[in-house]
Amino acid sequence: MLAQVSVEFIVFLSFLLILVFLIVYQNTQTFAYLEEYKTYQEAQKTADSIASEINLALKTGNGYTRKFYVNENIYGIGNFTIEVDNYEVKLKWDKGEVISTILTKNITGEVKVGENVIRNVDGKIYIQ
Repeated sequence: MLAQVSVEFIVFLSFLLILVFLIVYQNTQTFAYLEEYKTYQEAQKTADSIASEINLALKTGNGYTRKFYVNENIYGIGNFTIEVDNYEVKLKWDKGEVISTILTKNITGEVKVGENVIRNVDGKIYIQ
């Protein structure tokens, strides 16, 4: 009788360990998905912010000048590039990219990490 109790205990313990493993695995997968989602959201927010600065400069008109800042680290992204071309702001990194649209194609200069100065001179947008 004692041997049967120990076998049942081992089966119960094995079932419990499998259940714990499945719960931990599912939580790990969910956490990884949430981290990736947060990364894309923050990247999109940064691209939208840059597009907003460009569109504001265009709409305000000649003589507009403003400084804006692009953070060097976006949540989960250490190394990224920003391209402004063909009515789009693209923020790219090794695992993905996000795009935000702008209203003009006439942009001179590049958006860089850190401080940028945007100007509207006769309808042309300059970024330094």
